[in-house]
Amino acid sequence: METSPYLHGFVAPGFEQVAAAVADNLREESGVSCAIYRRGELLLDVCGGARNSAGDPWLPATIMPVYSVSKGIASLCLLHLVDQELLQLDAPVAHYWPAFGAHGKGRVTVREALAHRAGVPYLDGVVALEDLADAAGMEQRLASQPPIFAPGSNHCYHAITFGWIVSALVRSVTGQSLGAWIATDLAPRMSLDLWLGLPEQQQGRVAVLDVQEPAVRSTWTQVMPPGSLAWKACTLNGLLSLLPGMDVPDLNDPRMRAVELAGANMVTRAGAIARCYAAALGPVDGFRLVSENVIDDACRLMSSGVSFDGGLPGASWAAGLMVPWANQPMLGPLSFGHDGFGGHLAFADPDSGVSFVYLRNRLATSVGKDPLVYKVVDALRKQLNTNSISSL
Repeated sequence: METSPYLHGFVAPGFEQVAAAVADNLREESGVSCAIYRRGELLLDVCGGARNSAGDPWLPATIMPVYSVSKGIASLCLLHLVDQELLQLDAPVAHYWPAFGAHGKGRVTVREALAHRAGVPYLDGVVALEDLADAAGMEQRLASQPPIFAPGSNHCYHAITFGWIVSALVRSVTGQSLGAWIATDLAPRMSLDLWLGLPEQQQGRVAVLDVQEPAVRSTWTQVMPPGSLAWKACTLNGLLSLLPGMDVPDLNDPRMRAVELAGANMVTRAGAIARCYAAALGPVDGFRLVSENVIDDACRLMSSGVSFDGGLPGASWAAGLMVPWANQPMLGPLSFGHDGFGGHLAFADPDSGVSFVYLRNRLATSVGKDPLVYKVVDALRKQLNTNSISSL
């Protein structure tokens, strides 16, 4: 149904002001989608604006690459397998994936690896686009990579390699890559429009990515100089670009969306992500993805402050999940989730029972707490507080 002249989708009674905050953001956004669940019930699932430069409308069927929001969903999938007693967070990665023990990595635990403490944030040598189509081959290449610090002793954001660690662990206990497991198990069970390795027949639904400030492209090499640790970690040694419109492949390229990069290129919609996080807080249509005990244990702080590569203090990490920090306070101290390059945010909050997702295709490139995203989060907080008071 139409929720306003600007949005399509569903809004539960009492949450119109949250939808209004999303609609108001379209003054500055190109296309957006936002979804919220509370205690297993859908409260809001709306979208609006344009999904490409031609002005085609962003409709409920529109999907998009979500950058590192992928890491949060990949982590929930792994935690589901922990719940099934197929994996243990405090067991060494090499217990499940023996090859990973090369070069002194044998003692690093699953928990530490998920918290960016494995010491392998990048791969040495040239990585070609065709290499990425062989997920198992990339996992084995990572297994043979020497660490840049003693595993477990420090942390450094594993922007892309995180995904191969998760996928290899999933493969070790299920016989499938994470993308295949999602396609055959999770997505059908939960009725999700969610892919890791987008099929050709779905490519026409994808929103096209752009940046808010085109001039940023000309200064990108100053932000992430070629050869720097961050450049190697985020671009696979120059193979790809986070920003669309550069001279190398990015997530507007169907070839990049078709491969499995579990830390970076999941393609989905806000409602599907919010549904997964809702199922980490409680049952959704009778199915709970991760139990309370496993979530509580997984959300123990593991990494925070200045990382191995120096610079400003960064995000706070638990076992694959981001926990609140200055730039991403989410809804409160118990929230957990993951953001994504360009201003995407997805999280769950046990105190309120809420899961929240905000996605956009015109990528923000500023650093800090995103004002448009948190306009919507604050509207949600206000409505939750109003509901709490009115129920007394």
